[in-house]
Amino acid sequence: MKQIIGKRRIVFLMIILAVLLFPLINAANIGISPASINFKQVLRNGYSERSIIVSSDSNEPLIVDVEPNGQISSWLNTTVKNFSVSRNQQYSLKLTVTPPIDIPNGNYSGYLRFKTSGFATPKEGQAVGTIISALDLAINTEVVDTQIVQCQVSSFSVESVEKGDDVVFNLDVINSGNIRLSPKVEINIWDKEQTGIIKSQEFKGNEILPSTSSIVSLRMKSNDLELGQYFAEVSAIDCYSSKLLTFDILQEGALKAEGVLLDINVKKNASVGETVQIIARFHNIGQKEVEAQFKGKVSLGNKIIQILESEKINVPISEVNRFSFYFTPKNTGKYTVSGNVYYSGKKTFESSAIIDVVSTGLRLSSFLIPIVYMLLISFIIFLFYKISKQRKKYQDKLRRFR
Repeated sequence: MKQIIGKRRIVFLMIILAVLLFPLINAANIGISPASINFKQVLRNGYSERSIIVSSDSNEPLIVDVEPNGQISSWLNTTVKNFSVSRNQQYSLKLTVTPPIDIPNGNYSGYLRFKTSGFATPKEGQAVGTIISALDLAINTEVVDTQIVQCQVSSFSVESVEKGDDVVFNLDVINSGNIRLSPKVEINIWDKEQTGIIKSQEFKGNEILPSTSSIVSLRMKSNDLELGQYFAEVSAIDCYSSKLLTFDILQEGALKAEGVLLDINVKKNASVGETVQIIARFHNIGQKEVEAQFKGKVSLGNKIIQILESEKINVPISEVNRFSFYFTPKNTGKYTVSGNVYYSGKKTFESSAIIDVVSTGLRLSSFLIPIVYMLLISFIIFLFYKISKQRKKYQDKLRRFR
């Protein structure tokens, strides 16, 4: 009889524990697309990359750890070792392989293991747990020793410019071979009637890694070109691709220069001694390419802590440029990051952001909250058990007394 009562008590306590902890336990799954990856014709000591999309059915941001395994684990790399995903925010992860120079030709296999490790933003005042799940992505790599030069140009473009400004030609080049490629480009400028070539120039584009694409921007001086319309025959020699484009040389002041400082992005909360990245985003919304420079500061109260000044950068039409800085606070307080972008004799409205810096001890205390809650829950359950036990003893004594 006592054994039955004891078992019932254990079951009762387990039910109470499950009820108390159920809101704190969450199961979350992840998905990967595509389901497998094949790196084909990768050169020894070469390079190849692919991207995958990682998703989750969790409403809260879920932390995912990535670990390479198998034959290729030592030369399989990812952009990050962990990241967060949620139902509304997928993550694009870049995978790269760099086979050793002394590895034999052949096919090599491996896999990436994706494992959930917890929620990135647990609910305030709650210790949230996660049921750990894991998913493997199969990866195959073909290693060869034959160099393949192959590329395609997906688009050609040029914009009209004011006299004296550089004419900028843009080519979107895809390196589909297995060696690093700096594409050769030839540009022939024809007159409006296309009766003769009045200017010719050869260029060597920026280096493009195998299996990647890049915008190749080529700049040609316009000082020796008169006002009017011109035709340009642009040929990417290595890619066996060419296109005829047209542009105008306009009078100075014909095109409007206009830009907007979209925002200054910083980490809202940081610790003393922690390095914080500052990113200012500038959008060229005008009709011409502009040379832009960010000038700003980090201040604490009325005291300037750090001056922020970037190099001058050419920002194409409709492009968004990111000016990046780093700041390491030495004291606690609310720091203000502010600044403007200067371009074509103009400047944007000032933008600002706040960094709330606290001591390391205070930051660490936030991580102890879930542990404290779990200990409190355990203590309450233990107390309930002890009270129940003492109550039974008291009832047994009353029965004997009667």
